[in-house]
This record gives sequence, C-alpha cells and structure tokens, in this order.
Amino acid sequence: MTESKSDRKKSTAQSSSAKTASAKSGKNASSEGSAAKKGSKTTDAPGTASTSKESTASSPAARTQVIDEQPKLPTSHGKITIFGGPKDRGIKPDDKLALPTGPHGVYERIRSLNPKSFYCSMRWNYHVQHMTPEDVKRWWANKKIRVRNTKNDVAVVVRAVDYGPHENTGFDIGLSPGAAEALGVEIGDEVDIELADPKSPLGPID
Repeated sequence: MTESKSDRKKSTAQSSSAKTASAKSGKNASSEGSAAKKGSKTTDAPGTASTSKESTASSPAARTQVIDEQPKLPTSHGKITIFGGPKDRGIKPDDKLALPTGPHGVYERIRSLNPKSFYCSMRWNYHVQHMTPEDVKRWWANKKIRVRNTKNDVAVVVRAVDYGPHENTGFDIGLSPGAAEALGVEIGDEVDIELADPKSPLGPID
C-alpha cells in the first residue's frame, strides 16, 4: 500500500513536471512567436510602406496628372452646352471666370459676360512642361478658337474665357448663347473645334 502511494506520488510529480515543462515550452513558443511577429513587422515595414505607396500611386484617385509638352485643345470634336450671361442661373452672381480674361489679368465674373458675344469654355489641361498653372491660364485666356457646326458647316470664332463644362455632364465645350445661335446648334449638338488664327475677328466666319 505504501509502495503504491509512493508510486502514485512519483507519477503525480512526473506529471506535474511535464505540465510545467509543457507550459514553459508553450510560453516560450508564444514569446518566440511574438518576437518573430515583431521582428517581421519591423523588417517588413519599409516594404509594406512602399507597397502601400505604390498602390496609392496606381489608384485612379491618386494617378499623376498628364503633363503636356505644350498647351493643346482638350478635344477637336464634342458636344456643346450653353453658359454665361446675366440669365445663367446655374452659377452664383459672384462666380468668377477660370481664365484671367480681364485687363491686367483680372478674373471677370461669369454673369458679366455679354450673352451676345462669342466666348467658350473647355477643360484645359493646366499641367504643361516648363509652365506653371497660372502661366497656362494666361496662355489660354482670350485664345481664339474656331467652332464649326458639323450639320450645316457654319463656323464661328470664339475666345476662351472659362474652364468647363464638368466631365460628368457629357459635354465637351461650353458656348455663349450668341455663338450657339450663330452656329444654329442646341445643347447636345456636336461641333468640330480647332485653334483659330489669333488675328481672326470674333463672330461668324464668312
């Protein structure tokens, strides 16, 4: 009986030692795992940051703006919309033109435009080599542009005064009411667009 108790005590002691060893082993393994994770995090951080930056850079929202070698028309053909003048209620009274078309580079108000005059807006690219965005805006301000109605071959010369229309509208060029009337076009009609001779007078082309 005494011998049996002794055996049991030994057995219990061995079992307890095994559990303790197992617990220590597990604890050490856990510590090593944590250390490995920490080590991995520290080692991989630069790579992860780089990957993150690469992903951000390649995403549409963060994509680098296209840089043109020189100013150029956003398109040579597109749909028109009409804007500007005192009756244009789609804009606020104090909204200014995007291009410095006034004397000494003044940004005029959109509603101050004479609806019977000949002007236009397009989505100009302000990112051009060796030019600041302000330089590009000054380059486009009052630039002469020839617009032709593809249906009746009537053409007019207009001056660049503003940026737009927004790409979500589906329109490519905004025209003054006077220019649209002279062309015989309505909102959504298509026209051809090209740079005109700087000496060309504004209005219908004979």
